[in-house]
Amino acid sequence: MPKFDQTAARQDEGSKVLVKWTDTEGNAYTEKTETRDISETGISFYLKTPIWLDTHLTLTIGLSALFGRLHTITAKVVRVQTDAAGRQLVGARFDE
Repeated sequence: MPKFDQTAARQDEGSKVLVKWTDTEGNAYTEKTETRDISETGISFYLKTPIWLDTHLTLTIGLSALFGRLHTITAKVVRVQTDAAGRQLVGARFDE
């Protein structure tokens, strides 16, 4: 069984990202935000709309030093943290 590298180098980045997902009831959501950080294996960003762990996402990253311009990738939510201001920090692992 492959061992995932949980220590992939993360880059602090403020790239624009379009996040799309569908909840368990079939409701579709789209939200524009910015990346907090990004690596070869995952990404984190803030969302205003509530989201669940294990939600599958389609991400379109506007411009990234790691992926270049207009890169679309799928990912799965692996972490959701709410900060003192009530913002949701979402961590997602890329499927590819």
